[in-house]
Amino acid sequence: MIQFDTDGVTLFYIDANGNKISQSFMSGQPYTDWLNIRDEQLAAARSNTQAAANYATALANAQISVNAGKGGAELAPAKPTMQVVSDTGVITFVPFDPPLADLVMPTPVPQTSMVDQIAAARAATPDKEAIMYNMILAMFRKEFPGA
Repeated sequence: MIQFDTDGVTLFYIDANGNKISQSFMSGQPYTDWLNIRDEQLAAARSNTQAAANYATALANAQISVNAGKGGAELAPAKPTMQVVSDTGVITFVPFDPPLADLVMPTPVPQTSMVDQIAAARAATPDKEAIMYNMILAMFRKEFPGA
């Protein structure tokens, strides 16, 4: 991305080989071209942020409907593409990196019989006698540590 140098006026970018390429404000038209490219890069960044936020909102709304059982994968919004403006001014559209989230289809809950539900509820109740025994044992050990 084209940036301003530490002097606040010179524009530069680092190419693929790690070389710093710069333009001074005295360069004339190339400097103006770089300013325009930088403006396009900043506009693309803002546009990408807005597109990702809009997609996240639409996906959240679709997910609510899917979780409520009111539809399926057809509710998923189309994924936007990210606009990339290179340092030379070439505009391309690529998938977002990191990738945008997908619609999550809920897993069906297996149906259980009434007998299984009663057994599960019975197993979930705490054993009050075991709790009371452990409490008395803890008090005994605290009162008589050597026993």
